[in-house]
Amino acid sequence: MNIKYCMLGFVCAGVSAVGMAQSGFYIAPHIQNIQQDSATFIWESIEAEKATVQFGSEGGALDQSVVGADEKTKIHRITAKGLMPSTRYTYRISSGDDVQEATFITAPAQQDEMTFIVVGDSRRWGDGIWERSGMDQHVLQWDAAVFLTMGDLVRDGHQYEQWPEHFERFSALTDKKWFVTARGNHEGSQLKDIENDWFAKYHELPGDGEPYAYFDWGNTHFVLVSYESTGHERDWTKSSEWLDKHLAGVDKKYTVVAQHFPVYCTGYYGPDRSRKEPGKFAANFRNVMEKHDVTLNAAGHTHIYERHYPLKENERNDRDGVWYVVNGGDIGANFPDWWTYVVDDRSEHSKPTYTVYQMNDDRVVARTFAYVPSEQSIEEIDYFVIWEDEAVPAGRLAQLTTAQGDELLSVIKDLAGMLYAPGAKALLPFLEHDDEAVRQAAAKSIGLLGNADVAEDLLPYVSSVDPVVAKYAARSIEAAMPNSVEKQVVRLLKDATVSEDARFHLVGALQLRSENTEKMASVFLDVLESGEATGELRNRLAYAVGETATKKHTKRLVRLFDRSDHQYVTLGLGYALNNVTGNRNSLKSRGPVASSEPGKRDQFIDRWLDK
Repeated sequence: MNIKYCMLGFVCAGVSAVGMAQSGFYIAPHIQNIQQDSATFIWESIEAEKATVQFGSEGGALDQSVVGADEKTKIHRITAKGLMPSTRYTYRISSGDDVQEATFITAPAQQDEMTFIVVGDSRRWGDGIWERSGMDQHVLQWDAAVFLTMGDLVRDGHQYEQWPEHFERFSALTDKKWFVTARGNHEGSQLKDIENDWFAKYHELPGDGEPYAYFDWGNTHFVLVSYESTGHERDWTKSSEWLDKHLAGVDKKYTVVAQHFPVYCTGYYGPDRSRKEPGKFAANFRNVMEKHDVTLNAAGHTHIYERHYPLKENERNDRDGVWYVVNGGDIGANFPDWWTYVVDDRSEHSKPTYTVYQMNDDRVVARTFAYVPSEQSIEEIDYFVIWEDEAVPAGRLAQLTTAQGDELLSVIKDLAGMLYAPGAKALLPFLEHDDEAVRQAAAKSIGLLGNADVAEDLLPYVSSVDPVVAKYAARSIEAAMPNSVEKQVVRLLKDATVSEDARFHLVGALQLRSENTEKMASVFLDVLESGEATGELRNRLAYAVGETATKKHTKRLVRLFDRSDHQYVTLGLGYALNNVTGNRNSLKSRGPVASSEPGKRDQFIDRWLDK
């Protein structure tokens, strides 16, 4: 059944009673490539026709118009020129009985503050979840100038019939906001089957267009790299060379680089490291971003939300690093890695998700939201602030001793969001606060700050009767464990009286921070063999064994594998045995290893032991 769009984006039937297509919109008008003096409107009519865009400044008459030259086309691309910067315009487009009228604002001429929103991989938001969850209205509260999308808008971009669903999904926004997209792999190639490259037909990218698009909006410069130019074979050389030359001429306060494939990524939850990206494949690309002090790198592809500590030279660098964020549109990240500041919580949150960035004169304020199915609500799942002048976080720290109530909680939250290292030491006394909300907020902020200077102070709190304090004390040690506390951390991990939430993060501390990985593998196997670890603690131990085990552990791995009755642990141990023996068994979640029973795994063990 054909679909068309009625006034202001409502959907109505595009087939008459006798089955003949009527006139009207097949793809409703959407705005592309908004500049200071121009804007482009693209739509598709059901029938070929000459197209007209009427427009005028808001509040005035629609006294200007642009008429399409071709009467024999269905896909219309018309650019209104001669516009004024920072001006709201009204436009009207008609096709048959369908009319769309809306407003938009042109780009500013000055380096004004601006707000933009990032979404990724929206092709997975079927069954109207974007609209039903209320996300389409939730994003409007920010009055964002631009929506930056990470690609994968549809399942197969070379399939014509898939595109109406995408434009219907965002119809409450695309009539007035610019959705600018870094082409993803599901949009399909820009180099092959050009006749069916519907992404190119329905979009107009700024600057030089694909594969390297760019534009300015206020105080921010944006660069979008199409997926094929980041290297389908993980060769980012060409895009790195272009980016190096391009960024040399940029003079905006902030720079945002966006591409579909992530540079760093924990990958999907599971023992097989699916889509894990440790930064090495895009080393030259990240080196160029570091060289030119890029503010933010936005990516998608992997259907998770993850934010990393600022990184430079493949190390955490809170002050001079590039901030990396993966907006994959969904929830389901793997266990944290050394670069991880925040990963999503698959036990509570779900798609859809988005992040809003407010590019202010003295700081960038970012918030990420996700859907909470159990509450049927939208919740903030991440908050961070990027600053240059230390007066910004220092001013908040100074308020810590005088603020009360909600303002105190806001200051505590800001210190973590700003990654302000002195905040960790200053927050320690609040772990003894009488008010549970303050105590737990301080613990969470200390945990997210991950400052090694307070690791020894936090050790007693890992055994706290307050579960939130215990969890985030351990989380801080996970993020920055000095060698001096390693022995105490091992003892706490083996102490079954410590909460499993806290011990979960202690596993990460020993896996990611210890210099003696072989010894840590033995520790993890000890705890697994004890049989007292359950749930995610048990699973993370199995994951950590896969990262640390050596050939020395083969016999222990085999014994534990043979009797394991938990699929995640079975596959995690199998991953470790694949690595240490070099003899591989398939570890698919629905494969033979996953479905095997304890004590009946000789065929896999024999392969590992090369019998």
